[in-house]
Amino acid sequence: MNLRKLIAPIYVVVLLVHCFLLWSEQLEMARITKILLMPLLLLYLAEALAPSTIKLKLSTRLVALAFLASWGGDIFLLYTGNLFFIGGMLCFILAHFCYIILFINIQPFKISNAFLPIMGGIVVLVMGAIILNHLAPKLGDLFLPVLVYMIVIATMFSSSILISCNAGTKQFGINYFVPGAALFVLSDSVLSLNIFAYKNVFLGVIVMLTYGFAQFLLAKGFKNYLLTKPTV
Repeated sequence: MNLRKLIAPIYVVVLLVHCFLLWSEQLEMARITKILLMPLLLLYLAEALAPSTIKLKLSTRLVALAFLASWGGDIFLLYTGNLFFIGGMLCFILAHFCYIILFINIQPFKISNAFLPIMGGIVVLVMGAIILNHLAPKLGDLFLPVLVYMIVIATMFSSSILISCNAGTKQFGINYFVPGAALFVLSDSVLSLNIFAYKNVFLGVIVMLTYGFAQFLLAKGFKNYLLTKPTV
């Protein structure tokens, strides 16, 4: 049986099992399933791209770094406390910077395609500002780091929309990158509310479900794009 075809289904199963463990509050087991997610996506990418003629160029390195940084963020967020939270946030900021560079590399910013990406970024910033205002009394010293993170993820979402504004890359933007980035924004929004305000099991499941499928869509998008345009 082809291992390459099994990795994506295994990832989805592990993600769903992880969400079930969170729902049933089996937190120790949930730690194990959580730290398996990003390595499975890295394996998915490595196996999918291995037979191709793609060289280890900047794009493939950035994709690998993005998922490695996300893995680091997942591990940091297994623990409580401001230092672990900041560590996780820094890891995800690095991942988002990788995504931003990759998106702009796929479709550079131009005045002619700027309207939708700018509007998308503004929508995320407004949504983030509403959440930030709601959480401000509880954030304390974390207010500024959370604000910086909000700006970074809004930029990431905005740059993902660039890809859907060009006929040559539109399919990748619409099918993978924009929905993946949108799910990432949703996941992080719910995560911030859950950590600092509600601490609800159901919200924790929503966070991981949206995050898991966000990363899967991004991984699949990069895989398909790099296989289609291996010289980039």
